[in-house]
Amino acid sequence: MNKQIKKTPLSHFHLIKKATMDDFKDISEWLKDAFENHKEFKGYGLYHNLDGFIHEAFKEQKVFVLRYKGKAVAFLTFMPPSEESIRIIFDAVCVKPDFLRMGLATYMHESAIEYYKKRGCLVAELYHVCNESYKLGKSLGFVEKKETKETSIVSMVKILTDTRRQNRKANVRFVVWDNCYGDTNLEPIYSWSLDFRRNKKTIICSIDYEWTVGIIQDKKVVYSGIAKRFFDVIPIGEPYLYINEEKAKYILESIQRYCHN
Repeated sequence: MNKQIKKTPLSHFHLIKKATMDDFKDISEWLKDAFENHKEFKGYGLYHNLDGFIHEAFKEQKVFVLRYKGKAVAFLTFMPPSEESIRIIFDAVCVKPDFLRMGLATYMHESAIEYYKKRGCLVAELYHVCNESYKLGKSLGFVEKKETKETSIVSMVKILTDTRRQNRKANVRFVVWDNCYGDTNLEPIYSWSLDFRRNKKTIICSIDYEWTVGIIQDKKVVYSGIAKRFFDVIPIGEPYLYINEEKAKYILESIQRYCHN
């Protein structure tokens, strides 16, 4: 590797948010070479996906690229949040061998998180992490995701905003039961106050669509149901509970109407 290039500061690289097929051509050339000549780096096995999801990412503009002297030397693919989504999912990151250990992978993740956070994204995930990406995730503040169903895939998650702490003493609470099969006599695994008058922090938590959720008022369950059908508390296509001040108000008003009927 070129030791002189290793000293190149980040300011000499250009982050491209709208990558072109010329960038894809650059990457295709060095990724093939890296796969064939740098077997010590398992990450270059991404070469097998070059004509698969990597090519699709370039076609659909779901990739950020770093250029050095006009040539693409690193890329990051991801699934950006849709209009009603709060989550970005990072798929793969890869850096040309001559530019390894310069912080480029970290820089691209941080840039993508900052870009989409300004556009309402609240959760970032690293999907199907290997040992190297696990270390990267830890350095970026990600934690291993607690899966609601058994899986061999390891993913990591980072909440991008301050969230509400659990509260089991509030008079009116939003609660979550896991595999209780509708038995709300059991102790909830999660519980939050729905009083947003002073604390404006949102509720964000990874849960299963089929879990039971509900409202406890005066220590009694006044309303419960399956999470995926409970007042839109789970954004479409998301495995996350999300309640902000506006949604909390809507839930409480709806429950009050239900209780008075």
